[in-house]
Amino acid sequence: MTAVNLNTIRRTIEEKLIDELNDAPPIPIVFNNMPYKPLADTTFVLSELAFDQNEYLTQDGRNLLQGQLTLNVFTKVGVGVGQNLTVATRLRNLFNRFTLDELYFEPPNGPQIIENAAPEGYFQSRLACAFQIIEKITV
Repeated sequence: MTAVNLNTIRRTIEEKLIDELNDAPPIPIVFNNMPYKPLADTTFVLSELAFDQNEYLTQDGRNLLQGQLTLNVFTKVGVGVGQNLTVATRLRNLFNRFTLDELYFEPPNGPQIIENAAPEGYFQSRLACAFQIIEKITV
């Protein structure tokens, strides 16, 4: 039986994010279950990955694995939305209908402005990027 390796998907997504956010200007990125204490007035991105939906396809022993990449963009509060939307646009363009091998991203939703940022003291927006991959099961 061959199945999708979730860590391979995670690694592919994280490497793509790291490559993009290391370009000028570099922006720190935080992944799930990673301790991070931001410096005041700095920009950073929080990435959350969920494999939350599966569907059995009836032909040829295949499954449709669906998930979502949520990207939270944090920028300095009190200077307007421009800097935040610049970062969000970079990320939106990065995953907009992105395909690698059999991993396919749908058009992202957002950025959505979050009224009460967490952590406090930042301006926050959120992008949601749904993805899917077909898992081929062979015996």
